[in-house]
Amino acid sequence: MLCRRGLPDLAGRADRFPAVAAAVAATEADSASRDQAGEFGLERILDGLAAYMSRARGVA
Repeated sequence: MLCRRGLPDLAGRADRFPAVAAAVAATEADSASRDQAGEFGLERILDGLAAYMSRARGVA
């Protein structure tokens, strides 16, 4: 399951990361949820980059 999601390092360590394993498992069966989660994550990354670039330019 986790290997198919592009998380091969986590596949054998679900006991160490139960919250991540549960989140991945919850979205495995529901592609709409998976798409929404991916979109949300991408938006947060882009928000962070925009904030970083603003600070780097001296814009608060």
